[in-house]
Formats: sequence, C-alpha cells, structure tokens
Amino acid sequence: MKSLETELFRVLVAAGAVLSAAAVCGGNLSSLDVRGALGSGEAQPLFNGGVSAWTVTVPENAARPLRYAAEEFTNAVFRISGARLGVTTAADAPKINVVRIEAPDRDTTADEFSVRSVPGEIVLKGNSPRAALFAVYAFLRDRLGARWYWPGESGEYLPRLESFKVAEWEKTYKPRFEQRALSICRVWRHRHADVERWLPRVFINCGINTPEIQEDVGAIRRMTGHYISLPENKTRRAEVFERHPEWFSLLGGKREFRGYAGCWSNAEFFRYVVSNSVQLIRSRRAQQANLFAADILPRCECAACTANPDVSARWWEFYARIIDAVRREIPGMSFTGLAYQEYRAIPGTPVRNVDHVEYCHYNRCYYHRLDDATCPRNVKSMAEFRRWGEKTPLGFYGYAFDAMSLKKPLYLPLWRMIADEMRVFSKMDMRRVKTEYQVDLHYLTRKKDPLPKSRILLLASRLSFYAWAMAAFDPDGDMEAVVEDFCRRVYGAGASDMKAYHDLMADAWGNMKSHLGYYFNSPRGPAMEMITPALIAAARSRLSAAKAKCAGDDRAASEVALDAECFENWVTEAEDGRRRAVVLTLPAPGETGAPKPLEAKARNGTPQKTRFTLVRGKEALALSAECAEEDMGSFSSGTVKNDDPNIWGSGSYLEMFIESADGSRHQLAVSPAGGVWDKRNGDLKWNSKAVSRLTKGKDFWKLEVSLPYSAFGEVPKSGDKWKFMVIRNVSADPGETPKFASCGWPVNAHGDWGSAATLKFE
Repeated sequence: MKSLETELFRVLVAAGAVLSAAAVCGGNLSSLDVRGALGSGEAQPLFNGGVSAWTVTVPENAARPLRYAAEEFTNAVFRISGARLGVTTAADAPKINVVRIEAPDRDTTADEFSVRSVPGEIVLKGNSPRAALFAVYAFLRDRLGARWYWPGESGEYLPRLESFKVAEWEKTYKPRFEQRALSICRVWRHRHADVERWLPRVFINCGINTPEIQEDVGAIRRMTGHYISLPENKTRRAEVFERHPEWFSLLGGKREFRGYAGCWSNAEFFRYVVSNSVQLIRSRRAQQANLFAADILPRCECAACTANPDVSARWWEFYARIIDAVRREIPGMSFTGLAYQEYRAIPGTPVRNVDHVEYCHYNRCYYHRLDDATCPRNVKSMAEFRRWGEKTPLGFYGYAFDAMSLKKPLYLPLWRMIADEMRVFSKMDMRRVKTEYQVDLHYLTRKKDPLPKSRILLLASRLSFYAWAMAAFDPDGDMEAVVEDFCRRVYGAGASDMKAYHDLMADAWGNMKSHLGYYFNSPRGPAMEMITPALIAAARSRLSAAKAKCAGDDRAASEVALDAECFENWVTEAEDGRRRAVVLTLPAPGETGAPKPLEAKARNGTPQKTRFTLVRGKEALALSAECAEEDMGSFSSGTVKNDDPNIWGSGSYLEMFIESADGSRHQLAVSPAGGVWDKRNGDLKWNSKAVSRLTKGKDFWKLEVSLPYSAFGEVPKSGDKWKFMVIRNVSADPGETPKFASCGWPVNAHGDWGSAATLKFE
C-alpha cells in the first residue's frame, strides 16, 4: 500500500500539472491541447515567453529530498521566467521535454552529482537524495545564473530570463571535502530557518539542526557536543552528586560539585556516559557522532586518572573505550574526534576508532596565510596540524568569524585568507572543513537596542561567508572570480569600484604586521593598525564612485550604502582605539618613587576592588596585586603545580599578557599558591621563571610577582615599548554568573593584545 505521504505528493503533482496547463492556456484548453500548442512531440526551450512544455519527474515513492528538489527547481524557474513546470513521477513522465531528478535512496556523507542535458531532456542525478538536490542547485547556478549570496530573500539574486534553449551540456561534481559545515552559532538551539534553507544552496551538507529542514534536504545527521560529562544544569547535577559523588572529579583532594568533567577512571561514570551517548545517537538517528569532554573545566586529579602523564593521551584512550562500548550497542556507528583544549596536543598513543579528527584552529593567526614563514603563530600551529596528519585522517574546525564578532561585529575581509587555507587543506586531504557561522540576524529586530545591518556580522561579512562556502565546495576555484561575480550581481554598475574596495580591505587585512591572537575581543587594536589615512582616502573614493554609478538602482545602491557604513564602523573603532590608548611610563631602575596604583576595570558586571602596581627593576618587572575579598573564609589559593591546566578552575588567579620589544607574545597565569602556567608564542615549554609571594589579610589578599627579564630574552632599554595587560580572574561554573566579575588593567580582555597598555621604558 502506498503511504499517505506519497498519495498526497501525487495529488500535489496532479494539481501542479493542472495549474501549469491553466497558466499556459488561460484555463480553456485540455492538457492534450497544451502539448499540441507547444509542440511537445519535439524538443522545446525549457521556457519561452513565460510558458513551458517541460515536466519535472521524480521516482515513485521518492525520498523527501527529491520531492524538495523538484519544488526548489520549479519555484526557481518560475521566478526566473514566469513559467510553471508540471511535476510527476518517472512512471508517468512524457518521452520528451523532461527534467529527471534521480538518486538511489541511501545515506552517505560523501556527495557526487551530475548535470547532463540534451535537447528535450535534463538529468539531475546524485549518489544520494541530498546530492540530487545539489545537482538541482548546480543547474540553476551554472546554466541559469541563479545565486544565493546570503540567507533570506535579500541575498537571493535570480536573473529574469525570457527564454532558455536546452543544449548538450554535461558536468560531474565531486566536492574535494567530504563534509562541509558552516556551524550555526549565537542562535537558540543552533537553528535558523532562512540560514538552514540557504546552506544547501551553497553546497553545505552539515550543520542543519531543525528536524523538518534536515529531512527536506537530507543533511548529514551528526550528533556532536560536550556530552562526555555530568549534567551542566545545577539542579540535575545536585541530584547526581548526592547519589554518586565518586563520579565527580577529584580536585584539591576531594570530590567537587564543580568537577562535572567526571572521573574518567570510575567504571560507573563510564557506563553513565555510554548509556547517555547511545540514547542520544538513537533519538537523533545520527549517522555520525563527535563527542567531546566537558568544556573548559578542571580534570580529575585522582591517582588512576593521572597515572598516564600524557594529558592528551588520557582523553584519546578514554574516548576509544567509549566508542568500543557504544558500538557494542550500535554496531558500525561512525565516530570522529576533536583535537581541542588539552587534548589538542598530539598524544603519545594511537588514536583509535575515529573516521577523522577535527583540529581546532584557534591557535592560528587569521590575518596571514597558513604557510607564511614570517608568521610564527601559523608556523607553529601548522607544524602541529600536519603532525596530526601522521596520526589520523584530518578535519578542520575554524574560528575565523569569531574574531572581533561578539561585541562589535565588523566586515571581516577574509576571502583571500579563506582561499589560501582551503587550498592548503585540500593538499592535506581533509575529510571535513567547518567554521563557526555567527548567525546574529535576530539582533536586527530585538526590542532592546536593535542593531543596524552594518553591525550584524552575517550581513557585514556576507561576502566572506559566501567565499567560505564556495572555497569549501571548490578549494581550487578562482577566488578573484568568485568576488567579481558577487560584485557584478550585488552592486550592478558599481561593481568595478566595489571590487577595488574589497581588494583594498583584503590587502590591508593580510598585510598587518601584528598577529590575530584570540577572538571575541575589541577590534580597536587591528583597527588602529589597518585603518590608515591612505586606506581611508582610497576606500571612501571607491565607495563614493560606486554610489554615484548605482544611482537609480535602489537594490545595488542599498548594498553599497551598507558597505560604506561598515567601513565607517572600522574608522570609528580606529579613532576610538587611539583615544583610549593607555601608556604607562616606567622610569629607569633606582629612579622610581611610589608607584602609581592602577585601578582594575571589569568588562561587564561589578568587580571586587583590585589595584595593581608595576615597577621596573634592574633584573625583573615587579607586579603587585592587592585584591579585596568579601569572604576570605572561602578564598582558595588554587594550585601549586606549574603548567597545571586546572589553574583555570582553581579559584582566583592573576593572568598576564606581555608582548616584548621583539614582538614575542607571552601569556602567564599565576595562582595565589604560586602555581604558574606560562607560554611564549604558543609554546608551553617556555618557563617565565616567575616567582610570587602571597600575603593574606582580613578582607584582602596580595600577590607580588617577579618577572625576570632573562626569561624574556631581553632587558628593556631606554625607548623600548612593551605591551602589557593583567587580569584578576574569578572562576565560576560555565553558565553561572559569579557575584563579582573578573577585572583587569587597562581592561579585562583575555588575549586582546590590541587593548593592552603600552609600557614605555625611559
């Protein structure tokens, strides 16, 4: 018996055929009259003068993505030509003037599809129903000129065509990367309908989370997240802690409620994780799973969990055991891994049971090309990335659009950087490429403080997001041609000037001498470096010329105006950065009077009063931090260990960011107990030789830290300039708002070198 869904589809097919005939014949001719009037016994144009003799066919009992593909094809053709095509099943198809959408009904994570046409027949074929949908989009793009540059109606560019003659043409498409994902972020449940309908139109096959849309397009079903943990929700966690405190991490000698990363050596915790994983995989019908450890939490310190000194190996061995156990319940389940946090380091153990490992690339510089020998950050990160390739097949997890996107989104001219990285990844035989996609469209319409379009990252950086999708689909493609195509359609008569403008911005971005260090920070630093008087003059000239040429074309003019506003946002950030720049002059040793107290500031929230002093000695910088503490009874001195990753969850601690005169960058964290975590240019083997001394009072604690110049490789001399930032961090469970906020000088901004103060040595 045919399913109700299939019967409904046949009813819709029949209705579509009747509507098509009515549109052509004014409702007066029979379908036989229509075929005769259009000469359906011989090959016809796909459409001509708003009418069509063509029929779209799908197999009997067609999979849902094939029916969706037929809908997408007929809707696009109607909007392009005004012609409505009929839809039917392959068994009822006419012998000529037929669009055949075909695919086997199978799940696969790899796409291969083709477009073939001869007069009277178009065949759009995929190795899966999803791939057949991609074949539809390929025909609409490559043969009819359709474009979808960004989500929603405003990003849709469909030409208006009078006629299209079907000629002999054939092309097979096999994307270089098996899985391509723009991962929806900053939206509840990672779902946004306009974005999820747009993703397959630019050949993205992962990252669709709304069940209905996922079924429509046949997107790869992945179950992914920080599921290797106890409940993050505090109410549920309290229930588990009451019954099973031994499942929680041992921290500082006791089982801690905040230790919901779990005790990996506990057999019952292991079974708990496996049971949850099996349940989630089955409920989501996942084809593939990528499970991570709990995010940014201290790990268990018990003897069994720490028996292996290789911190990364601890995770990969634990994960392999989890996969073995899950596969006993779900044979053949596909798993991938994530090289992230402390387990991004290459483990001294085999990486078992995974299809590939995604390397989290938050340790790279997103200004410069990956193989730029003058960029020490990329040299180091790529050396590690390539060594991972000796362990396992690779994937890539990117953070390019997280840069400066949280507080003040700006146009990020990343498209040349994107083209470079995709070519490199192609040579590295990546199986999966992914970057986070900051979907912030809801900020346009929020009741409180709605943002203008120029501060919506998805719109401000629409060219770069589109470039990412195109490069992920074809890493060997011509990026300059992609940008020219975008400019020609989006800006109309202003295309050449806007291409020149985007070239100016991409050049300025890639030629910066500094290195992009972290993300979600103020754009003031790069703005001050990138936005020069010469760039301002050249960019404004091109934008003004484009505006003049677009006069009378409202759509193109509005897009030029948006980009002009985006550029002025950069100018404003540069001016704001110069106005806020902090310079601290340090007299020569022996010439120092009482040092001036430096008051700490919080980015958000209310800080406990904190003051710093900084003194230049003969052999070391001397930092003193006086920190008010409302409840000294619960004050934790934290870890005493060096390079202990648990320092981040051990209570209050000081964190410093120091750039010395030679451009080397140093990050240090010092606990009140004296534990030091430090790295230089990303190298954790560096030893800062920092020495600290703790003093505790009734309602304060004071930490004095000596930073020897010998560790930095240079003694500052007169005229030298260093960059410096110090932060008093307050630890809390993820998702929990602490009573008092972290604070710092000149601001509290983790890894934000552009907001650091300049130390000027007299």
